[in-house]
Amino acid sequence: MEDARAADAAVLGIEAPAQEAPTTFGVWAEHWPALKLFLALRTQWRVIAGMAGAQHQGLDYTALYGHPAFSRLDADDQEARLEEVQYIEAGALEALNQKD
Repeated sequence: MEDARAADAAVLGIEAPAQEAPTTFGVWAEHWPALKLFLALRTQWRVIAGMAGAQHQGLDYTALYGHPAFSRLDADDQEARLEEVQYIEAGALEALNQKD
């Protein structure tokens, strides 16, 4: 995928954003299934948009419950996985709703 930020900035007559090296993080093996499921739901946010901007409310859990990676789990594992995804969701909400 081509990075078109510099060309877009030139068209708009603004300074191009600084090129940043991607940051990588290690994930413990026991957290990988929850992270994978969370990332699979990355387009399933409930968002309220108004005059003050957008406010992320949280994930749409109906999408979570219907996802094969979740629905194939037994009841105890579903409860544990939901809790893990909610921990990730809480951190994501804090970052997404941060006002500059």
